[in-house]
Amino acid sequence: MNKKALALLLAVLTLLLCGCSKLAPPPAPSDTPATPAPTVEEPTTTAAIQVFSTIGGGAADGDAGEPTAAEPVDTEDGSEPEAEPAPAPEDLSASIADSPIRDLEMVRVLNYMPDLAVDLRYATENNYTHKVVYTFDEPYLRFGTVKKLMQAQAQFRTMGYELVLWDAFRPNEAQFVLFDAFPNGNYVANPYGGGHSSHTSGGTVDVTLMKDGELCEMPSDMDEYSALGDRNYGDVSAEAASNARLLEQIMTANGFTGYFGEWWHYTDNTGYNYADVENAVLPEHGTRVYESECNEYINIRRVANASAEAIGKVPDGERMTVLSYMSDFCLIEYNDVIGYVNAHFIKPVYD
Repeated sequence: MNKKALALLLAVLTLLLCGCSKLAPPPAPSDTPATPAPTVEEPTTTAAIQVFSTIGGGAADGDAGEPTAAEPVDTEDGSEPEAEPAPAPEDLSASIADSPIRDLEMVRVLNYMPDLAVDLRYATENNYTHKVVYTFDEPYLRFGTVKKLMQAQAQFRTMGYELVLWDAFRPNEAQFVLFDAFPNGNYVANPYGGGHSSHTSGGTVDVTLMKDGELCEMPSDMDEYSALGDRNYGDVSAEAASNARLLEQIMTANGFTGYFGEWWHYTDNTGYNYADVENAVLPEHGTRVYESECNEYINIRRVANASAEAIGKVPDGERMTVLSYMSDFCLIEYNDVIGYVNAHFIKPVYD
């Protein structure tokens, strides 16, 4: 073999050897697990897997508390499951959504919150005037305000607390008694010259908290007309401050606004007109049963107006159920007819 032929043969062999070195290795046997390719985990947001508590357990002071990681849950497609929201308190107002009563009308609170703890201070001598101020002994509020209070009560109960109601609707004549006993407009609304307390609108409450049958420690008692009664809690115990802040947090979340000078005082964010209810005719003691007191009969009106269309009649001495109160009218139910009657021609029945 000459030199040219030998060189050509060596070149062919070299090309063949280089091509073989670039071929893929044979696949691994089926019983040998292949090494998976490395993966890079996507960062997971803490909001998707953690739940923060802002109330209870010492977190009422506004601290977020320790985050609690949710249990990992596998999904069919391998994606990160969505965080399940914490259960909300039952929407109690839904059960009375079909009521014929409008939110602006005033109702007896215990008709809708029969187990609410009530200590109506101005219906007793246990108040700063040291005398009974009210002519009635049960609380009344706008229907819309009652529904918000029900929601707040439900939320407090999930944490083991109970609301205690100190005051609700306040007749304007009672405001004169309160102001005369303590004539300081910074703490007691001055009714002279047409002024009103927000309580007279029927949309304001004075409340505190109870737990395990005992009143919670708070910055002060009701009607503490000093710096101890305001919402600057630097001058009270840590427990009292925590309880007062918890009260404010839940009441605010349910549609109320607190007055800075009184930690116990909350007004419904829905504004109501004083004239609607300030002269409402209320029973001395709580009852829903009334009877007509007239010469022959009283008209049931479609709306609370003396000239409105009459949709029925209640003969003298007949009984009816009162559903709500306005200034000169009551919403009543009589023989399946619901409408308004003049409150001055009916009287409560106490059996």
